[in-house]
Amino acid sequence: MYFDQQLCLFNITATSQQAVLTQMAQMLLEHQIVTTDFLAGILQREKEYPTGLLVNSVGFALPHTDSTKVNRPQICFASLAEPVNFCSMADKDEIVPVKFIFMLAMKQPHEQLENLQNLVALFQDEQKVQLLAQCHSTHEFISILASAGVN
Repeated sequence: MYFDQQLCLFNITATSQQAVLTQMAQMLLEHQIVTTDFLAGILQREKEYPTGLLVNSVGFALPHTDSTKVNRPQICFASLAEPVNFCSMADKDEIVPVKFIFMLAMKQPHEQLENLQNLVALFQDEQKVQLLAQCHSTHEFISILASAGVN
């Protein structure tokens, strides 16, 4: 299970992309899920290969980095009170106002691919996205993801 540490932040206020990514990576580091260079890897990869994704007018981001910076697999989630800007995964020049961030710390490449596919399917389900927007507890969050096949 990729949410066993239940690293979730709900309706947080972030001033920038870097601020929220730092906060999320710090949570992963505090739980010894990632190495000390994980955040640097996330920030560098986001510059080169942005992860902003607009689905049905809702912004998502899927930041991740090299598996060598991961001690054990985990996903950290954050919903934002106000969106922060990410560059689009489809076009670096396009800005996506992101409301939901799923930071992936995956140890194996196949885990990343499977999770990305399941998460994109979740993003396309408008009813589940609405539930995510209203979600304020880890229990609710886990239930929403489990119903979407992400666990």
